[in-house]
Amino acid sequence: MFSLILPTYNEAKNLPDLLPKIEKELEEIPHEIIVVDDDSPDKTWEIGHKLAKKYKNIRVIRRIDRRGLSSAIMEGFLAANGDVLAVMDADGQHDLTLLTELYKTTNDSIDIAIGSRYIEGGSVGEWDERRHLLSRIATGMAKGLCKVRVEDPMSGFFAIKQPLFEKVIPKLNPKGFKMLLDILVHVPKRTSVKEIPFTFGVRTKGESKLSKRVQMEFIEYLYDVTIGRFIPIMFIKYCIVGTLGVFVHMSTYLVFSNLFRSAGTLTILNFSLAVIIAVETAILFNYWLNNIWTFAQSRLRGMQSVYGFAKYNIACTFGALANVAVSTYLFSIGIHELLSVFIGAFVGVIWNYTMSRMFTWKK
Repeated sequence: MFSLILPTYNEAKNLPDLLPKIEKELEEIPHEIIVVDDDSPDKTWEIGHKLAKKYKNIRVIRRIDRRGLSSAIMEGFLAANGDVLAVMDADGQHDLTLLTELYKTTNDSIDIAIGSRYIEGGSVGEWDERRHLLSRIATGMAKGLCKVRVEDPMSGFFAIKQPLFEKVIPKLNPKGFKMLLDILVHVPKRTSVKEIPFTFGVRTKGESKLSKRVQMEFIEYLYDVTIGRFIPIMFIKYCIVGTLGVFVHMSTYLVFSNLFRSAGTLTILNFSLAVIIAVETAILFNYWLNNIWTFAQSRLRGMQSVYGFAKYNIACTFGALANVAVSTYLFSIGIHELLSVFIGAFVGVIWNYTMSRMFTWKK
């Protein structure tokens, strides 16, 4: 059986035209179509359910509070019943006539069949010069990471044997928008791959999903599979947020220390009020940015966000105590002052990061 996954987000206008065409193209092949929708505001999932009543081999997965192209594809593959798993865009830009060839190629002796824009006979169609250049640069960077040689590792139009996918699942990082690249990074070197040329079409309805966020996720993925094996990207992000928090802390302190100067030195339990406000402002800033960026995949919302902020405050308090304790001890045994302060600060960062991962943003 051929299982075709259609990851969707705001594709309600495209599905009614696309699904009947796919059904006609695959009418001679035992198949199923799985629409995996990220709870689209335009209710793409609802359109999918209506079409599933007419075409019995169509299924719809509506994902709540889960977002991302690669993770949607993975979820579709895991729910599929086919011996050959395939994916294509739901915006009409992929060549439907290639589906049968992708299936037959993969169903024979080839492990992965790819609809390729960058081999002879293939084309990116009517892309403007800027997008073509960015794609070429990204493709060049990606090719060096793949276990097998291909010309278009960034294609979103491919088929793979189900047993091979099952084999690489534990290694995959369903982040970003290029599942094929992730697969090619982790497959055995002996994996057989065939590229089939096609011309990338023009979207007629809806909007492109190639946002700045998607481009950033690609860069993060490249980091993850190279340097990220030694220093997690979450830790790097956490340190960046912490550095920005230092500037927020200092700026807040300067503002409030000047504001309270005319009223004398205001304190609470002998602690400067300006310092207390600066510390809490920095903690609030760090929590907010970590929540929407560092730990975006575990982002807290609603009351969970309130509870998370309380946990984060507690973790930071113990982190500050660990910082002071380590710095004081090292200085007392003769370690240089600046080195003692640096090591103490590093211990504090490690503590805060670990506690954040374990308690505030549980994976």
